[in-house]
Amino acid sequence: MELRALRYYLVVCECGTMSRAAEELHVTQPALSRQIAGLERELGCELLERRSRSVRPTEKGLYLRRRAQEIVGLADQTSADFSHGDDIVAGDIHIGAGESASMRLIARHVRAFRQRYPDVRFHLHSAVATDLVERLEHGLDDLAVLMSYPEDERCSHLRLPLSDAWGLVVREDDPLAEREVISPADLAEGPLIMPERSWTRERLAGPLATWFGEDGEGVEVAATYNLSFNAALLVQEGVGRMLTLEGLTPTGPGSGLAFRLLYPPAVSIIDVVWKRTATPSRAVRLFLESLREA
Repeated sequence: MELRALRYYLVVCECGTMSRAAEELHVTQPALSRQIAGLERELGCELLERRSRSVRPTEKGLYLRRRAQEIVGLADQTSADFSHGDDIVAGDIHIGAGESASMRLIARHVRAFRQRYPDVRFHLHSAVATDLVERLEHGLDDLAVLMSYPEDERCSHLRLPLSDAWGLVVREDDPLAEREVISPADLAEGPLIMPERSWTRERLAGPLATWFGEDGEGVEVAATYNLSFNAALLVQEGVGRMLTLEGLTPTGPGSGLAFRLLYPPAVSIIDVVWKRTATPSRAVRLFLESLREA
């Protein structure tokens, strides 16, 4: 399977037509069609559903699209790592991260690192922890910033000197907005909007399960979310109250929302994680060293 064919296939999927993809790739349409047809012969299946004016991936084509993105991305990253001389620190550092106000610390280190090594470029990818670990496994990210993620023998960890506090986002007219802090008993009634990782298989999980204790048995969950912006819209529309980390959702005057910390306090520790068996580039090694020194 040639990288060029995979690159062509990805452009076709993105453009939606063979003619537009051919223009994007600066090749003739017949040449592009031959590349795609050869890929289909090699894999023994149809990858595109061809219509009169457009194409779209079949079910197997969608699978190849995901794999091709991983393969092409890893190939490009590897080429970039070898394109710089030993005396120059340059290249790309890919960081996956969950939503956390603690990312500000990483941002400060990125700024300082680029002041010292301006030829290094950073790429951030936001996702939930399970997706981030999978990206590490496939070599798509060099590092991941994870909150309260259990020890994993496949990964090495560097604990940051920070933690994130959990709290509740409510509408300003919610009775709980009058409280200074929120207890598990306060959430026994009324629907909640929960982070995906904290509500699995119809049960509480992670640090929030520990915080709720026995009071978590009867909680009503109206929705789950992976990124907080859209979840805050659900709160504004009265769907429920959102459990989230401090600093992620704008609250206060003009927002229509209020944030209250949980009590007893519930916190998530922050780790920078990388694949134990991976060989990091020089740029990644130096960036990790800068984090360790801090």
